Amino acid sequence: MRKMISLLLALVVLAACFAACSSDDSESKEEPVSTEQSAVSTEESSEPVSEEDPAQKILDNPDIYKGDDYSGRTFKILTSYSATTMPSEFVYNVEVAEETMPDTVNQAIKRRNDNVYDLLGVTIVDEYYYASDRYGGMAPMKVRQIISDADNSYSMFSLCLYDCGTLALEGDIWNLKELENINTENPWWDQYFNESVTIANQLFFTTGDMGIFAKGCTPCVYYNTRLIEDLGLEDPIKLAERGEWTIDKAIEYSKAMPHEDLPPTEQYKHTFGWSGQYDDVYAMMFGSGTRVLSRDAEGYLTLTLESETAVNAINKIVEFMADSSYMCANDLFVLSNNPGQFLNQAFIEGRCLFISGGINGTIALHMDDVVGVLPVPKVSVDQDRYYSLVNTWVANGYFIAANLGKEDAEFAAAVMDAMGYYSWIKYPDSVAFNFYEKMIKAQRTAREDYEAMLDLIFEARGCELGSIFQIGKRTANITANDMFIQLLNSKGAQQFTSLYDRYKNAFETDTENLNEYFKANLE
Repeated sequence: MRKMISLLLALVVLAACFAACSSDDSESKEEPVSTEQSAVSTEESSEPVSEEDPAQKILDNPDIYKGDDYSGRTFKILTSYSATTMPSEFVYNVEVAEETMPDTVNQAIKRRNDNVYDLLGVTIVDEYYYASDRYGGMAPMKVRQIISDADNSYSMFSLCLYDCGTLALEGDIWNLKELENINTENPWWDQYFNESVTIANQLFFTTGDMGIFAKGCTPCVYYNTRLIEDLGLEDPIKLAERGEWTIDKAIEYSKAMPHEDLPPTEQYKHTFGWSGQYDDVYAMMFGSGTRVLSRDAEGYLTLTLESETAVNAINKIVEFMADSSYMCANDLFVLSNNPGQFLNQAFIEGRCLFISGGINGTIALHMDDVVGVLPVPKVSVDQDRYYSLVNTWVANGYFIAANLGKEDAEFAAAVMDAMGYYSWIKYPDSVAFNFYEKMIKAQRTAREDYEAMLDLIFEARGCELGSIFQIGKRTANITANDMFIQLLNSKGAQQFTSLYDRYKNAFETDTENLNEYFKANLE
């Protein structure tokens, strides 16, 4: 699995997320002026904002630090991915290819940093750290060494979300809620993400408009519109608009595509309904509203995999992924270290109805048929909204290391918030605006309803705390995600409830230990 993921991530980051994006290896209410809700309103963003628009009030007087205390200082970022080289999402890239970093986005990054300099007198630099193991090794060791050396030259870190969770539990990260110079409720921070990873009012890492890489890997589902018509099926976008795009509908449509019950190493050569991989189980679970860990009334963690909704969702997902109409790339590793290529080709050739992937995926799909895009399906029509998983393996979080004293941490917080503001989708010609503009225009789809689907996809992007903190690993060296893979590999031979009972004590112990840590952190 990791071989495939490493290759996919390299493609993603080397193309600045303007290439096909895939998933993670062991998963990977109305908000005021939400970045996600307005993510794709490019026409609205390119026109003057009306005085009645809440965004105009923010533009007139943004809630960011505006003092001159930091003039002449340098804001140094350490960014880590598993690609040997890649462009920066934080500083201007010199002599970078258009297909790697579109010039409109690159220029917007430069303008953003110039604006920060004009406001605060601060110069932004980004140091890249190559970590071949992606997470759990080189990158967190680098941060620990920086902290051990009392090296205060780094103001912000951008690391894999897994590492963010690990370092938070080691006490190596500032709680952003404790800092006065950053307002994490500002609309340029991903509000649903922040909500999903906040524990007892403690927020150790965040994502938002100041970065672009994680946005391109937001999960979605592509489909071949010609095949939908040929099969006489209702356009699934209409289902999504009515809130009726569900796992049951995905199964029904996938089975409608002619397919045979052949071994995977033969089936991929023929026609079938859905192309995916193991990461679909994580994306669909999150999309169904199912969470390994949720928060109780006090904001602390509680296991929620035994709820009726969770069990129903997991059983539906496993049923779907075990069906002969579903092709899993992981079953093709016997043929290649990059089995996704076979399923991509099947979709391009019109032999597959659906393919799951990242929101920028159609850029890599050079095909004649028109492609439609959908959010990850709900578990039922009663579900209040569509949810999109921020991939724990692919995506980075931004944090401030705890070795910085309060004064230096406030400096870092002030610059982060200013960078976020000047990157905001509503700020004229911003990083986020140009990212979405380029993303929309570059897509190989002529659908007028494409932007409406993007609104649904980006409305509620969050992360699974059970993945970030790898529940079960500390007690039994097996995570909840490992359990789900066991379930998939059993091809229906194992039942979720019995498998969960086997590991429940380990999950409960890890959850209790996490809560003890976060409670002690507040004392």
